[in-house]
Amino acid sequence: MIKICGITNPEDALASVEFGANALGFNFYRPSPRYTDSQEVQSILELLPEQVLKVAVVVVSSGDVHHTIDDISSRVPSIDAFQLHGLKSESEIPTVEKRLYIATSPEEADSFANCEILIDTSWGRGKKANWEQLAYLKQPYILSGGLDPENVVEAIQFLHPAGVDVCSGVEQSPGIKDAGKLRRFIEQARRASRRLKDV
Repeated sequence: MIKICGITNPEDALASVEFGANALGFNFYRPSPRYTDSQEVQSILELLPEQVLKVAVVVVSSGDVHHTIDDISSRVPSIDAFQLHGLKSESEIPTVEKRLYIATSPEEADSFANCEILIDTSWGRGKKANWEQLAYLKQPYILSGGLDPENVVEAIQFLHPAGVDVCSGVEQSPGIKDAGKLRRFIEQARRASRRLKDV
């Protein structure tokens, strides 16, 4: 998976897909500079090919997670999956029809042994996860946090993640992507992934 996160406008969404991304993330966390309201997200999603995974990024607490998912699903029916930040254990995860990715740290990944996980300690700040620690993680995961066109090849070759997720590393300002960085990141990630398959 190559996921471009923090999409706020149709131009960046379409460019990401054109360059080869197969997943896009939309931020529903209001304090974020990349927050986009549900009406605008739905209008962007309607422009995208069906095969692109459309992910709602949300920060939740255990008590409101089911309500949050239901609310966004009803307002943005084209969302395929949810990326949940803020949960501490599998017992807090609701049973829902949509695909769920649990955002966690390398230290807490064991708490979500039966889940699809995304390693993210950055929350859009461009902070790199502890790659040395991640090298010992046994379950598949999507790598996020501190990735950019310059280090994504090294990350994929060293860690062999199931996917990579980038936000600030391909931006010119929060919420606005840089087309050159976007293209280079996706090209580099695809090239590194192909090399792994050829080994």
